[in-house]
Amino acid sequence: MLSQWVTEELQEVELYDKRLEARFRKLLDCLSKASNASIPAACDDRAEMVAAYRFFDNEKVEFENVLQPHIESSYHRVRGQRVALLVQDTTELDLTRPHSEVEGTGPLQNGNRCGALLHLLHAFTPDGTPLGTLLAEAWAREPKADSERPKRGSSAKRMQVARKPFEEKETYRWLTTAEHCAEIKSSTPDTQLIMLADRESDITEVIDYCRDQNVFDWVIRSEGSRVLNKKRQAETSVSVHDALRETKPLFERELDIRQRHSWGNGSSLKHLPSKADRQARVLKVNVHAKQITLNDPRAGRCDGVQVNAVLVREKRPSKHHQPIEWLLLTSLPIDTTEKVKQVLDYYLQRWMIELFFKVLKSGCKIESRRFEHMDRFLPALSLYLIVAWRSLYVCRVSRAHPKVTCEVLYSEAEWKGVWQVVTKTAPPRKPPGLMTMTRLMAQRGGYINRKDSGPPGPQTVWLGLREMHTIAECWLTFGPGANKTCV
Repeated sequence: MLSQWVTEELQEVELYDKRLEARFRKLLDCLSKASNASIPAACDDRAEMVAAYRFFDNEKVEFENVLQPHIESSYHRVRGQRVALLVQDTTELDLTRPHSEVEGTGPLQNGNRCGALLHLLHAFTPDGTPLGTLLAEAWAREPKADSERPKRGSSAKRMQVARKPFEEKETYRWLTTAEHCAEIKSSTPDTQLIMLADRESDITEVIDYCRDQNVFDWVIRSEGSRVLNKKRQAETSVSVHDALRETKPLFERELDIRQRHSWGNGSSLKHLPSKADRQARVLKVNVHAKQITLNDPRAGRCDGVQVNAVLVREKRPSKHHQPIEWLLLTSLPIDTTEKVKQVLDYYLQRWMIELFFKVLKSGCKIESRRFEHMDRFLPALSLYLIVAWRSLYVCRVSRAHPKVTCEVLYSEAEWKGVWQVVTKTAPPRKPPGLMTMTRLMAQRGGYINRKDSGPPGPQTVWLGLREMHTIAECWLTFGPGANKTCV
C-alpha cells in the first residue's frame, strides 16, 4: 500500500505510460522509506530492484518529467503561504570513481574531480519549513583538453571569462532563475515572494533585473568588492562596507553560526576561502543599514544602481576565526529597526538550502549511487530531490506545528508501532502531538530524547524514518494491525 503523501505528491505525474507512472509511485514510496540505503537494499526483492534500474534507464523517464509533479505540488504549497522565501543556490555533485568513470560527467571546480552541478530554486516558509523545489537545473561541464585550459588564476583565464557574452556564462543561471521568480508570482498572486541568494549571485545584471521588476522582493549577499557610485571622476572610490561601517549601528544581535564542512564525498569548495570549513560558535554582531547607490561597472553607465543595504558585522572578532561580515543588498524596506531585523531574519533562512543539500548528499547518498551514465543518474537525482524534501519537511514541520495531531504526517501503523516499540507501552487512544511523535521516531535514529534536548535534526530524522517504516510494516504484517490487512 502506497504512503498517502506519495499519492498526493504525484497527482500531476505525466510519463505518458500508466505502468511507468505506477512504477514511479511505488519506487518513490520504496526509496523514501530507506533513503540512505542502496537501491538494491531499499527494494523488497530482486524483481523490484531490476524494475527500479529499468525505470531509470527508460527513455521516457527524464530529469524534468520526474521532478515536474513535485514542482506542481510545491506551487500548491506556496499558494497557501502569506510569505514564501525562494532560495536559489548551486552545489557540486561529486561522482568521481576510483576505478571507473561515470559517462557524461564533467570537471568540477578544482579540475581533479568529475561530476555534475545542480542549481535549485527551493521554497521555504519564514520559519524554515521546506515547501519544495520550484526550479532545478543539472548539467555537466564540457571537458577541455590540456592545451586549451588556461592555468588557474592566470590573466589569460580572466580575459577569457571577461570576453565571453554573459548569456554564455555559467553565472547566467542566476539571472534566469530570478526571472523564473517573476513567473512563479503569476501563479501565486496572494503570496509575497522573497528571493534569497548568496554571493555568487552578486552580478550587476542580476541586481539590475531584480531592482527593475516589482513582482517579488529579494535579498542578495554582496561578495564584498562593490564601491559607491562617484559623482565626479576625480573622487576617490569608497567601498560599500566602509560607507556602512561609518554609520551608527541600529541594534546588536547574537548569532548562532553553524558549523560548515564537506558533505558526502567532500564536495564543498575547500580551496575557496569563503567556503572553508568553520566551527560552530555564538557571537555578537552590530547591524547597520543605509540606502546607497552602487557603482555600475558597465561601460557608459554613470547613474549607478540604487539599493537598500544592510551590513552585519561581528562586534569583537576573534583571531582564531574568520570574522563574520555580511553585506546584504535588498529591495525590502529598511526605514525602521524592525524592518531591518526582518531582512536579517529572512536572510538567515538561506541556510536551509545548505541543510537541504546535506540531506540530499548524506541522507540520500546521491553521490554514492552506482550509475554508469549521467542519463540514468539524472532521473534518480530528481526522485531523490523529492525524498530529500520529504525528510527535511518532516523535521521542520514538527518544529513549526508541534501540537497538531501526528496523523497529519504519520499513518496509524507508523505512530502506534513506534510508540509501542519506543515507550514499551500500549499506544494512547488519542494520537499524540506531532513533535512528541517525531521525537519518539527520531530516537530510533539516535536522537537523545530529554526534556532539555533541542528538536531532532535532519540526520536522526532520516535514520528514524527508515526504522519507523520497518516497524510499521511489522505492525501490519504480524502485529496488532495484521487483523485489518490480513485474512
